[in-house]
Amino acid sequence: MSLTALTAKRVRRTWEPEEKAWHDDALELPWEDVRPELHKASIFALKNVFFFSHATPVQALALRVLTQAGTSAVVEAPTGSGKTLAFLLPIMERCVRSCETYVALHQRPPLFRYVLGVIFSPSRTLAEQTFVVGRSLAARYPFNIQFVLCDGVVQKPAAVLQHLQRGARGAGTILVTTPKDFDQLLPMLEEAQRTPLNPSSDDSADFPAPQDEAMQQRYVSRRAQANTDAEKGSISRDSVRFYSTSEARFVVVLDEADLLYNSPDMRNTVQQFVAAYGRTRDPVSPSPRRRKSAAKKRPVPEKETGPAGARLWMDFAFVGATVATSPSLKVYAEKVCAECASTLHTLALRSNDDFVSQLSNRFVVCDAANFLPYFVQLMNLHASKKHFVFFNNFRVLLFVQRLFYVLCQGTRPLLYIPKVFVMYEGMTESARIDQYNQFLTHVSRSNEARKPKKAISDAEKKNQVFTSGWKRDGTVSMGTGAVLLCTDVAAFGLDVRDVDYVYHFEPPATVQSYIHRVGRVGRMGMKGSSILLLPCNADSTPMESARERKMDSTRFHTVTNTKKPTAQLHAPCISADSLPEERRAYVAELGKHSALEEYTLPPFAPITSTLRNYITQDEKLLKLAKRAAISMCEAPQGEEEKAWFHPRLAVRALLLD
Repeated sequence: MSLTALTAKRVRRTWEPEEKAWHDDALELPWEDVRPELHKASIFALKNVFFFSHATPVQALALRVLTQAGTSAVVEAPTGSGKTLAFLLPIMERCVRSCETYVALHQRPPLFRYVLGVIFSPSRTLAEQTFVVGRSLAARYPFNIQFVLCDGVVQKPAAVLQHLQRGARGAGTILVTTPKDFDQLLPMLEEAQRTPLNPSSDDSADFPAPQDEAMQQRYVSRRAQANTDAEKGSISRDSVRFYSTSEARFVVVLDEADLLYNSPDMRNTVQQFVAAYGRTRDPVSPSPRRRKSAAKKRPVPEKETGPAGARLWMDFAFVGATVATSPSLKVYAEKVCAECASTLHTLALRSNDDFVSQLSNRFVVCDAANFLPYFVQLMNLHASKKHFVFFNNFRVLLFVQRLFYVLCQGTRPLLYIPKVFVMYEGMTESARIDQYNQFLTHVSRSNEARKPKKAISDAEKKNQVFTSGWKRDGTVSMGTGAVLLCTDVAAFGLDVRDVDYVYHFEPPATVQSYIHRVGRVGRMGMKGSSILLLPCNADSTPMESARERKMDSTRFHTVTNTKKPTAQLHAPCISADSLPEERRAYVAELGKHSALEEYTLPPFAPITSTLRNYITQDEKLLKLAKRAAISMCEAPQGEEEKAWFHPRLAVRALLLD
C-alpha cells in the first residue's frame, strides 16, 4: 500500500454527507471569530476541505491555549467532538506564524529538514488517520510544512529517514508515528546526525536547471559554505534533526494519552525521549564565590557537545476522551511540564451538552438461550447499514466470524449481511489495515436509480391484505451493509462517519472501554446507536417444579397470545429487574456517563433450534464455540469483578448445553 492509497480512508471527509443530521450553524463560534485569529489558509482548509464552518468547544479552547508558546494542555472531550483538529490546528498555527517571522527577517522562505514535532498514537491505524487529516490540512498553507508517517507498514523507518534526507526541504516536518515504530526510527535519526549526509553526494540531484552564470555562482558559493560549516562541526541546514527555539517550541502530542500511557512499553518510549531531548529548568545557581572557583578548576570548552547541546524547548498535549481516569498520567504531565518550563492547562469537556450529539445508548436484557438469536435479529433489522461489533477476546470473535459465514450460506440464510470483516490484536498489521480499509470504503447504499414501482391493479386495491403483505417468491434479498468484528484495538480514535450501529457482544470490562466503543458512532453530530447485549439466566423455578413445561405455559391460551408478542410466548419475560444486584450496579455505573435506556426487540421467528443444529453439526464451529465459552469467562487482568459471564451462562449463551 502506498501513501496515496490512504486518501481513500477519508472518503467521507471530501464531501458533505447527504444524510447529515445536523448543521454547523448549531454551533455558536464561526472560525472567523476564533481568538487568537486563525490564518486565512486554516479557515480555507476547514471550510473547503473538511466542510466545517464552525468550531466545536474543544477546538476553540485548544486554539485559545495551545497556540501560545510555552503552554501545554490536558485535553479531555467526548468522542467525536473534533479532538484531532483540536491539536493539529494549534501546531499548524505555530508553524505558519514562525515561517512568516522567518521570511520577514531573512527575506527568503525557510528551507530546512527540521523535525518540529512528534504525534504519538497508540495504534498504527489511528496514526494513519491522523496523518491523512494533517496532510490534507498542511497542503493548503503557503509554506511547505510536511506531515510524515512512520507506521512500519505503509512507511517503514528506513524509508522515512530516506525521505527526510532526500525529500524537498521546507518549513519543517511533523512526525506521526507509534511508540513502537519510533523506537526503530530514533536510532537512525541519531546516527544520521552523527554522520551527516555528504553535501557533494547529491549535488547533481539538487543542482538547478540551466540558469545564467550569476545564479550558478551563487549556488556554488552556498554549497561551499555548507561544506565549510560541516567541516567545522556546525550543523548544516540540510541535516535532519529535531529543532526548537524558545519562540518556536517542539511539540509532543500523546493521542489517546490514557491508553498510551497505561501501556508500559509505550510509556517508556515517550518518557525516555522526553528525558533525553527535553530542555529542563536550569538548576539552582551556586553562589558567585563558588562559581568563580569552579570556573578556575574547569576550563570552559569551545563548544558544548553531547545530548545537552541538542536539548529542545518542549510543549505537550495530552489528548483523549478519558484522560482524567489515569491519575499516573496526570502526575507525569504536571511533572514534565514543570521540568520543561511549560505552563500546563486542563481543558475538560466531560458532558455531551457541550456539543451536538445524537447518540442513543440502549441495552437489551435476554435469557442466555436467546442470546445468539437476539444478536442475529439485531443484525438483520438493519441489513443495509454498517455495524461495529466489539468483543473482549479474539477467540469469541473468531467463533462469531465462523458463525456468520455459516449463517449466510444457502438459499434461505439466517443472516442477511454477507460482508463481514475482522480486526483484532493477533492479526498482522498489513492484514488488519487491509480489513479496515475494505470496511471503511464499503458502500452500503447503491447509487443506482431504483426501478419505478408498478401501478397497483384494481384487484390489488381491493385486497388490502395482499397489498400490505410480502410476495414470497422463495428468494431472500441480501442486505448491502457490512459488519466489522473487532476488539478494543478499533475502539480508540478511529473516525468512520457512515457507521450507524455499535453492538457489544461482550459487555466491556471498564467504563473507559465502553466510552471509547460508543464513540465510534454519532460523531460530529451525526446519528448513531449503541446496543449492549446483557444475557442472564432466567428464573426457571416454576418450570423446574412443573411435571411438564406445557402444563404451566400460556402458549396455547388464545386470550393471552393476542396480548403478548411472539417472542414472549417462546421465552421467559425478562427485563432489567431480572438481573442480579451486582449486574444492575454495573448498568447503573455505565448510565452515569451516558443515559442508558432499555430496548425491546420486535417479534421474530424462533431460530434457537436451528442455530444449535448449525453449531453442533459443524465440527470447526463447535470447536471454536467451546474455546469462546472458556474465553468469555476470563476477565481482563485487574478486572476480575467485572467479568459478566460465568461458565454456566457462557455455555447456555453459545447454545452448547
